[in-house]
Amino acid sequence: MLNRLRHRLKASFATGSTRSEGLGRWIGQKTFSTTDRMTLYEDLAFLLENNQKTEDAIAGLQRSRRRKNDPVLLCLNDVRHALARGRGLDVGLAGWVPSQEATILRAGRLAKDLRGALLRAIEVVKGVGEMKTTALVNLTYPLMLLAGTFYMMQMVSEHFLPRLEQLSPSESWTGWMWWLGAITHFFVDNRYYFGAGLAAFTVWVIWSLPRLTGTVRRRVLDHLFPWSLYREVQGVAFLLNLSALLRAQLRTDEALDMLSRHATPWMYERLTATRRQVARGKHLGQALADSGFAFPSREAIDRLILLTAGPGGEDNIENFARMWLRKAIGRIKRVCQAFQLAGMLATAGYLLLTFLATQDLSSIIGNR
Repeated sequence: MLNRLRHRLKASFATGSTRSEGLGRWIGQKTFSTTDRMTLYEDLAFLLENNQKTEDAIAGLQRSRRRKNDPVLLCLNDVRHALARGRGLDVGLAGWVPSQEATILRAGRLAKDLRGALLRAIEVVKGVGEMKTTALVNLTYPLMLLAGTFYMMQMVSEHFLPRLEQLSPSESWTGWMWWLGAITHFFVDNRYYFGAGLAAFTVWVIWSLPRLTGTVRRRVLDHLFPWSLYREVQGVAFLLNLSALLRAQLRTDEALDMLSRHATPWMYERLTATRRQVARGKHLGQALADSGFAFPSREAIDRLILLTAGPGGEDNIENFARMWLRKAIGRIKRVCQAFQLAGMLATAGYLLLTFLATQDLSSIIGNR
């Protein structure tokens, strides 16, 4: 009887420990940041450059981590288990890094150039991270301006308009005073409807960015913000990932197949269309042009047609990807600056409206 109870207690503790480890691993994967990935790639590439074996390099990196629940340490544990089973680095990193980066590492492992694959993965992480940071930083300011404008409307509705009504009944308001009251009440009184609508629209946009496909997405939404911004970022990421795979001595069709395996529905639609054109014997630039999706963009396709028509296409695509990254960052900044200008105009316009309404009130009081 006692032995049975002991076995049950041990099984219960083991189950609890397994659940705790699983939860810690899940949290670690969700908190494994871009900086963590960069650090891991750079450290591992440095150790491989100094002629260390992959297993020894991973073990050394594990010893340098002291916190038990460190996401990097948990990631290294998974990598070491994968290597111990005879699997590759990319298998151990599954779930920790984006699938495109794991694909680059897998191609490097097959080409027996893991260090080169790590360096190319670093370049991809830097490029995509720079674009996302540029968009995030530049879009934060107009959002703050719009939030500040709405806060001003609420203050005007609660404190300024009631005093105006004490001096002059709202039924007699004309000109700028009427516009101030109408605009303020429209936004403040319907704020819950606007908030619910904005939240629903935001959720739908986030869902649609990687998933929505079809004619409407291709012909309309891909040319409108924020879908156009998503296409810009994904286009550069595609070029960086593709050039990294081609540098690992893969053929264009093989590289497209590898990128398609874990692609989002939106990206898969474009990759498979391009793959069909490549299967017909067309080079990459012409295949992208004939796919019907104008991806990454018409300008990029025109350049790629010239670059990939001759020999040395792999080097040409890699150089073009770097150049296109710089251009894409510039375009993202210009789009975000337009939104910044719109936010500044909205804030300045409401302040001006408040000032003009005050002037109208002064005229009304002066005429009494």
